[in-house]
Amino acid sequence: MAIWPSGLPQRPLAEGFTESAVPSVVRTDMDVGPAKMRRRYTAEVRVYSMGLLLTTAQVATLETFYYTTLGCVDEFDWVDHRTGSTVSYRFRSPPQYGEAGPGYWRTVLDLEVLP
Repeated sequence: MAIWPSGLPQRPLAEGFTESAVPSVVRTDMDVGPAKMRRRYTAEVRVYSMGLLLTTAQVATLETFYYTTLGCVDEFDWVDHRTGSTVSYRFRSPPQYGEAGPGYWRTVLDLEVLP
């Protein structure tokens, strides 16, 4: 299993960091009375959106990691930034980049942690 490259920031930016669970509950409205609810599955997928501030060289490292090391689909180990434990992440989409100044790029990662 691949691990998050040591040459990249080890913590995301606090600004814009979000974590959410993909709903695992199915809700069915009834003609009369309260809605019925049931679990669709017992293990929830968690979704993360996190930003990094990267140099141009670090963008190249991230691109190599995403396209070559992971082949765009493989999982990798990194720290869960809320709990501190090591978990396996997978990219939900390619990294997004926006210029943050000469030689710097604000990068957004869309990741998921599978159960």
